[in-house]
Amino acid sequence: MNQGKIWLVVKPSVGLPLFLGTVLIIALLVHGALLVKTDWFGAYWNGGTKAKAAAVAAPPASPQSK
Repeated sequence: MNQGKIWLVVKPSVGLPLFLGTVLIIALLVHGALLVKTDWFGAYWNGGTKAKAAAVAAPPASPQSK
């Protein structure tokens, strides 16, 4: 394992949660920055204009009688 001696200095029960927590925070910051700084990312998460057009064009479902 590359850099495996780090676990002689830092216990894995401390180092792994710290590392994974840092990755989580960075991912949230990147996604938050994309939402704030761009106008296309929110539309991408919501399905864009195709999903809105399909929802508007689709007729409402009518109950069928048997």
